Amino acid sequence: MLLNDLTITNYKFCDLVDVVAFSKVLDSFYSATGIPNGLLAIDGEVISQSGWINVCENFHRVNPLSKQYCLKSNFELIKNIKENEIATSLCKNGLIDYATPIIIKGHRLATLFLGQVLIKSPNLVSFGKQSEKFNFDKKSYIEAIKEVPIVSKEKIESLMKCIVSMAQMLAQNGLSKLEHNELEKNLLNSNKKVIHLSDILDFSPNGIGWSNEKGEIEYLNHQFTRLFGYEKEDIPTLDIWLKKAFPNTKYRQEKVNPWYKNLENSYENAISSSELEVNIKCKDGTYRHVLIRVSSIADKKLFNFSDITIHWKSEQRNRAHDRILGLVAKGIELNDVLEEILRTIEFEDSESLCSILLLDKEGNHLINSIRNRLPKFYNHAIDGLKIGVGIGSCGTAAMIKERVIVDDIMTHKFWQPYKEIAKQANLGSCWSEPIIASNGKVLGTFAIYHKNPSKPNEADIERINFAANIAAIAIENKENRVDLEKQAYTDYLTGLNNRRSFIEQTQMELLRKERYGREFSLIMFDIDYFKHINDKYGHHTGDLVLKEIANVCNIILREIDIVGRMGGEEFAILLPETSILEAQKIADRLRIAITQAKVLSSLNEEVRFAASFGVTLTNTEDININELLNQADTALYQAKNSGRNRVVIYES
Repeated sequence: MLLNDLTITNYKFCDLVDVVAFSKVLDSFYSATGIPNGLLAIDGEVISQSGWINVCENFHRVNPLSKQYCLKSNFELIKNIKENEIATSLCKNGLIDYATPIIIKGHRLATLFLGQVLIKSPNLVSFGKQSEKFNFDKKSYIEAIKEVPIVSKEKIESLMKCIVSMAQMLAQNGLSKLEHNELEKNLLNSNKKVIHLSDILDFSPNGIGWSNEKGEIEYLNHQFTRLFGYEKEDIPTLDIWLKKAFPNTKYRQEKVNPWYKNLENSYENAISSSELEVNIKCKDGTYRHVLIRVSSIADKKLFNFSDITIHWKSEQRNRAHDRILGLVAKGIELNDVLEEILRTIEFEDSESLCSILLLDKEGNHLINSIRNRLPKFYNHAIDGLKIGVGIGSCGTAAMIKERVIVDDIMTHKFWQPYKEIAKQANLGSCWSEPIIASNGKVLGTFAIYHKNPSKPNEADIERINFAANIAAIAIENKENRVDLEKQAYTDYLTGLNNRRSFIEQTQMELLRKERYGREFSLIMFDIDYFKHINDKYGHHTGDLVLKEIANVCNIILREIDIVGRMGGEEFAILLPETSILEAQKIADRLRIAITQAKVLSSLNEEVRFAASFGVTLTNTEDININELLNQADTALYQAKNSGRNRVVIYES
């Protein structure tokens, strides 16, 4: 049978449903309610029958006349059955029967009968006369009548709908299984492989969905849900999606709605395309920066969401870094520079409220002189706060010279004296980073608040580090440009070159290579299972690991070698005038030295770690920095995938 021929008319109820199991359900129904029931196939075959009342079996079906009444009632009941309706028949014997069809895809598979029942207490006088009419034993007949269940019409109809819905669901599932089996059989016989569009889209690295011309969302792939957290049930229409993704009315009206209106007008075209770069609010309250591309195909809109959050934040961070350092270099007022830092950090996370407190000359109190978005009464209350352990997040951070994370102000011991003022200001969490000068002196604190209790992720930690570091640069305002540039191009944690500095020096080395023909090698490596270290021992221990890695590099590498932290736990090393084999040996020495290094956690636990390495050589004349980094990165991932803690040379 071909799939096109596989219709419901080819099957009986017993083909689609486990009749034995369903009969047990009807038996349980009879046991619970006392209502007799029966299930008849479309050809009249009895599929299931549960219960039979004595008055019918022992009396009405015995007397020829009363039996005739029963048969006539049954005939009228069957005659009156209509699609999706419940038929009722009042037998002349005084009892009531109900029936309704079980329909799948417009085809009646069976009929459900309930009865006989009464809808109110029986008139025993009337039934007594009826016993005399049919020559029944009056006493026995009346006792049998009393056993007939009394059920209201509304309850009967509700019960029937429940049973019918169950039967239809089971039959539909059975049909679906048969269709699926038939499809597999046809695919096997034809030796062809059918890949559904949704299966393909679910493997896409981008979030994908489509909607119909009514604006109803018909499909979302797995990556869409992974990116934003929303299921199709959360956003059944585009209008609902737009309100949830862009809750800020002004942002939605000015940036999103005009673009969306153009999409609506594009339906008249056979195929059209449009894109928009926006911030989208996820189901968990976080934001992602994405590029939305839309194509209209027939009556569908196909949406493609590319997550560019990391790239966008990095780009924004670099621009902010340059912009703020430019302000410092131009001699702009310190307060203006620090306010720009606040705006920059809040722009990356619109749900955050940031604050900078500066330590007074005596080093005992925090002064709130930088304008921010916190309530005025709160700013006034914390102005002049004395530093010390247990004095909120900022007072403690300034005292111990370490980051203080308070994810719930209302319950943390550091905030007990101040939780009421924080409650009035609607503040739920406070993460504070001390602003520390290059000589180790505390200059102030940088704090990030949220209205609800919140724990920082790795991106948040990097953000607050960046803010405190660049604030320190602004506050110190180095005496000369050399020192200032050193701060700008040095990684705040490890003292190594930062990504920007490393890339610029590598580009200079590429120019020397073109001019003098000197080859050089490049190594990229990152720490294995670094996230596990952070999760198990805390970010402070993770920072110690990064610093120790930098220390190992400084010991192993030559003075002419250039090493930089590229971001997170990833590092890069440029080896001038070094062959690929020499670079491999250097990488292996580093690898061994790293495995022998260790740090102690805050609980005095010994923490060891390892790293994976990728090595490449400038073996072509026209290679650029991006190609070089990609080659080393490819080798690094091969090292990761082949077991970690090893060195892999890039092979083209």
